[in-house]
Amino acid sequence: MRPSWIARAASVATLVVAASVVAASGTCSAATKQTSNAMASIASVPVRTAHTSRGSVAYRTLGSGPPLLLVMGYAGTMETWDPLFVDTLARHYRVVIFDNAGIGATAALPSPLTIDAMADQTSALIDTLRLGRTDVLGWSMGGMVAQALAVTYPAQVRRLVLCATFPGTGRIVKPAQREVDALTSGNPQAAAAALFPADQGFASDAMAAELSLYPAHAAASAATIAAQGRASLQWFAGGDAAGRDTARIAAPTLIVDGAEDRLDPVFNDHVLAGLISHSTLLLYPDAGHGFLFQEGVPFLARVEAFLSGPPRAEPQAALRTAFRADQANELVAGLSWIHGLQELAKDARHISGQASQARAAALAGPYVGTLATIDDSLLGAGARGRVAAAVMRLVNADQLVIEDVAALSELAGAQRTSWGPTIKRNGLADSAAAKVLDRDLRLPPPPTGATSTS
Repeated sequence: MRPSWIARAASVATLVVAASVVAASGTCSAATKQTSNAMASIASVPVRTAHTSRGSVAYRTLGSGPPLLLVMGYAGTMETWDPLFVDTLARHYRVVIFDNAGIGATAALPSPLTIDAMADQTSALIDTLRLGRTDVLGWSMGGMVAQALAVTYPAQVRRLVLCATFPGTGRIVKPAQREVDALTSGNPQAAAAALFPADQGFASDAMAAELSLYPAHAAASAATIAAQGRASLQWFAGGDAAGRDTARIAAPTLIVDGAEDRLDPVFNDHVLAGLISHSTLLLYPDAGHGFLFQEGVPFLARVEAFLSGPPRAEPQAALRTAFRADQANELVAGLSWIHGLQELAKDARHISGQASQARAAALAGPYVGTLATIDDSLLGAGARGRVAAAVMRLVNADQLVIEDVAALSELAGAQRTSWGPTIKRNGLADSAAAKVLDRDLRLPPPPTGATSTS
């Protein structure tokens, strides 16, 4: 990132924060204290090793409450989980992410690798960590492992969330090999095209920026990726016992995908929904295989409601107070982001482009984390009627701003040109949505001059 670009971004960011954030009650010092006490991110949590009956398994865990196990997909490591995604879930659950067999410090399994064997190792991890009857969310190949776990070890699975995944009965539409190959091609643009629709470039860049927040780690080896590929093909063909018995899954199941998934045609989602009797199918328009990161907090709110039940309605007076405090926190986080960009613009002449990019991603982290936390709290307040509609409008607007802010460090070429107009437009929409919620909550006008950056 060149200094002039960073300076322009900081200038645009100042306008966006001033337009979309209005401080109300409380002082900036109080808001700073509140945001500084935020929970640590999964990206900063050290890797641990569980010594299970199926070999060692490397994992990270964050949060408290009911356990929630996330199972990664093809060629991914535990660092392929978007930190913002995990951190938001960890506000409500004890989230566990881990490396599948043969990745990182997780022991390889005897050849040939199968989905059923990976489920056996996952079950052993649940036992070793004493998670008991846990909720399980699996993505892509991880959703296949999650199904096998629910079939073979039903006492360990309370509820199941299957994201962009396949049945194992032999009745599927296989993904095109070119789309699968794109994931491991080493070409970020090709991988992004396989995961996100063409008009969701900022969502793809935002995910890449979030993943860069993890410490350096080893990728899955070519041998492990090849073994996972063969295991997936066997599952597709109905070669795993658990896959053939998908209809035996008794756990309540949420099946979710993007309607434009190029790696997993939605035919497969409908097949799964027909096989699992206690299931609900949810498809997001203009989203693909990476929908769970593109949809962000609104999707996670659906997951939380499925796992824990609809939120209880809070008194509107409490929602008013919380919303004003949240706006103050948002202002502090936004101004801190702007200040950081301004300082980076001064320093960028003396540091490498890669170091500048890493700093820009790190600067965005606290701001997008604050926005996600606020939105999660708003959705968790259980608002009803007009207020609920206003909350949803604001949360959806915030999600676009989150993508814009997070994507900044990854932008190149023509995307840099479009970033300014895009975030201005989304910032104004965010401001309008906040004003609607102000009105429906019957909040008094905020004090003037509260958005000064001086």
